[in-house]
Amino acid sequence: MTKKSEITVAERQILDLIKFRSNGKHRFFGNNEYIADCIGIQKTSAKNMVNKLVRLGYLARLMEGKKRYLAYTGKEYEPIVGDLQNYDKAYLKKEVAHYKTEFKDAEQEIELMNIKIDQLKDKIEAQKITIRDNMHAIVVLKNILAQMGIDEEKLTAMFPAVYKEIYGDN
Repeated sequence: MTKKSEITVAERQILDLIKFRSNGKHRFFGNNEYIADCIGIQKTSAKNMVNKLVRLGYLARLMEGKKRYLAYTGKEYEPIVGDLQNYDKAYLKKEVAHYKTEFKDAEQEIELMNIKIDQLKDKIEAQKITIRDNMHAIVVLKNILAQMGIDEEKLTAMFPAVYKEIYGDN
């Protein structure tokens, strides 16, 4: 009769993942979300399992500066047999899907910005035409006034009275 393990299969997967990723030489800085994504569980479950593994002495929670990392303590357990490369594949698959979505969103945003740019170019062109028409009207008006004997100096002197006539005392 075999003795029941004090840790679950998923908790052993977490230990396997941490041992695999740290490879005895590196620190494992993966957060609970990373752990959850790699082994296919919820983030809250990963957090609870990591806490349990720390409490039971399988893992140590350490700090490097302000960053937490987990280290396997060496306490023996029965590892899960399997291809540990799948942990990375599962995480990378999720990351690829995330970046594809971000890329698609960015493409749509660029498309919208290009539409806005085209609209602004049209507005600028319309304003250029209005300015050109107004400049032409000013030249025609100046010529008419010059024919009437009103030069620029007289026009400048008349401007406040004309402005008041058009817009009032405001």
